[in-house]
Parts: sequence; structure tokens; C-alpha cells
Amino acid sequence: MAPLRREVGPMANVRVVQTGAAKPSGVWPYTLCIVANPWIDSGRSTNPLIRDPIMNNEPAFDAAAGYIVNCITGRLPGQAETMFGALSPGWRILTVFDTTRPATKKNALVAHDNTQMVMPRHKAFPPFLKKFSQSGMGKLRADVAFAVTASATHKRCSAQPTFDDDGAPGQRFTVDGRRLVHRHKNKLPGAVAFHVTAASLVPLHEFSHAASSFTNGKITDLYQPAEGLNKKRGRPIPGVFCVYNNQNFGSAPDRGGGIAYPPNSDYFHCAQADPAFPAVMDNYSMAAGGQVLNCRHDTLTRQFLLDRIQSIMAR
Repeated sequence: MAPLRREVGPMANVRVVQTGAAKPSGVWPYTLCIVANPWIDSGRSTNPLIRDPIMNNEPAFDAAAGYIVNCITGRLPGQAETMFGALSPGWRILTVFDTTRPATKKNALVAHDNTQMVMPRHKAFPPFLKKFSQSGMGKLRADVAFAVTASATHKRCSAQPTFDDDGAPGQRFTVDGRRLVHRHKNKLPGAVAFHVTAASLVPLHEFSHAASSFTNGKITDLYQPAEGLNKKRGRPIPGVFCVYNNQNFGSAPDRGGGIAYPPNSDYFHCAQADPAFPAVMDNYSMAAGGQVLNCRHDTLTRQFLLDRIQSIMAR
């Protein structure tokens, strides 16, 4: 990734990596924002706010931002999942490195939990981004935002799906007869807390959580005991996982590459795009021979995210 010049004025401390598709006045293209996190909410009564070490290492932030973009858009050498490659030229991609934010909780986009995981502080993203505005487009809004951290103690990444504006227009669809909508606008963007050292398929995995919706289709981890659009429970495993927009999507008899579901588990997934490997939303580190870059999304997650993002791009 080769960032363009750093902006000035109302967009100071922002770099435009990619301008995205042209839109009418006041309308942002589908927008991915990658932000250097200024402060960490430690969750402690003493030293509650920690200055994020990433603010002292802009080259490391730039490298992480480049990796995030390349992984999401399928540009890593040998990467099999390239589903967003054809869509991504229409996205607006921005990075933010703003060292001026004071030590207040509203400037902490990342929090520590009790499992060495960094968590996105979801509600903090819109007001943080609204400091920036661009002529003809208004205040900066994101569809998905990454907060990059260099926390010294918490290095596991996590994400929160988008909170759609369910009063906004969108494209209707059905899942097993349930009527939902790919909404064009959000109240809270999908949010990711991303550690600067994360590698492998982490950016694509977390982006896929964040680009999904709490109310109109949540993409969940396939290795955790929680249901989502891409995961159900029941035995025996049926041949058809679901009917999405009148199309049947098959179930996965195993987790890919011959890896069995855990003993006594009654969860099952949609069929993998490549059954020789685990899906991107599963524990892809289990891929045979460590070939994680061969992992792709399951067929439903793939079609759902493509449809959802294309719908938002059409706003």
C-alpha cells in the first residue's frame, strides 16, 4: 500500500490511500478507515488510560495498515480468498494518525479485557471520526473501522459487527423465509481492534465480522459456541444449511480438510468454498501443513458479504 499525501485543514492527520467511487454531494463511498489508536482503556481504577505505544511508531502503523488492506482485498502472495478484489477499487480507504488527541476516554478506541484480548470501544468510533470532514462529503463516516494498537500486554484481536440504521433504505433479502435488509447506512460502523503484530488471515477474518450486521445477519466465529448467520445447531446435520434468497446452500459435514466437529458439539456450518481447508471464520490455523492462505470463506458467508457490501456501495 502506498499512501497518498497527508491531508490538511479539516482532514489533517488523514491519508487518502484510495479515493473510491465518485458519489453525489454528501455521500461517502463505501469507506474503510484504519486508525492509530491514541489511548487504551485499561479497565483499571489506577492508570485507567494508557498512551498507546503505536503513537510512537508511525512506520509500524503504516505497515499494519498496508497489511490490513492487502489481506482484505486478497493481495497477499498465495492468498486464495480474493472475493473482495473486484469490489475494492470502489472503496474509499483512509488512514488516520492523529497525535493530538488528549487523554480522555472518548479518544480510547481500544480496551483491554481479561483474556489478553483488545476490544473495540464501538461507540467511540463515530465521534472520533467526526472531527474530520471533507468538502462536498461532510463529516467522516466509516462503514468499517480498524483501530490499530501496539498494546504491550494484550495482543489478541476482536471485532464488533455493524449496527445498521434500520430506518434507512436498503436491499431486501431472505434467509429461511426471514425477511432482512442490507441497509445502506449505519448508526455504528463495524469496528475492529487490531494488534500491530497480527498476521495470517486476521484482517480478513475480523473485517468479515465487522462488515456483517447485528440486526441483518451476524457472521460469527465457527469455533465458538454461538449461533450466527453462518452457524446453526442440530443433529443429524442436514444436507441444506439454509435457503438464502431462494438459493439452497449446503451444510459442511466436517470443518474442512477432514477436521471433525468437536465431540458432543451440535453446531454445524455452511459448506466451505474449498472443503480441503477450514473456512476463514473457523480456526484456520488448523489448515493442513499450516497452509492458512488456502482457506476461503464458506459459501454462504461469501455470498452474503458480497451482496451486503455491493448494496452499501450502491447508496
